[in-house]
Amino acid sequence: MPPVLEDVIVHGRRFQLTIDGPDAMRRFSAVMIEVDTGRALTRTPVRGRSAADARDRALEVMHNLLGIEQFHEQVRAVAARLAPGAAVDLTEDAQMLHAEVSGPWALSMPLAVARDDVTDPEADPQVLGQRIEAHFRAHLRRVNG
Repeated sequence: MPPVLEDVIVHGRRFQLTIDGPDAMRRFSAVMIEVDTGRALTRTPVRGRSAADARDRALEVMHNLLGIEQFHEQVRAVAARLAPGAAVDLTEDAQMLHAEVSGPWALSMPLAVARDDVTDPEADPQVLGQRIEAHFRAHLRRVNG
């Protein structure tokens, strides 16, 4: 079966999704290449039992990775604007994404956002950005030094 090519836009970025297979194990592989940079989104292909399964899994991976990347960019932008000179520490666990600042600034309560709020394909990045900014405005404090 020849590879299936599809252009996909996720979080405003254009990717070429290539689905190939089946291989000897009867699995299909999906590779996501960002059109502007020519770089693969993941080091290894996303695999599935069918072409449709590989595509669905690839889209899920794209929304997860790019949603988290966009969240990180939003936090850094808000911190740069509201807490100049602060270092931003971003961490995550299975359920939550966390942000904290250090240096001349601190958050009285670290920012914690549910992973699903960031990776949901229907999530509105503007709403998330407003939420991040509201948290920083409510909890940002200058550290005496």
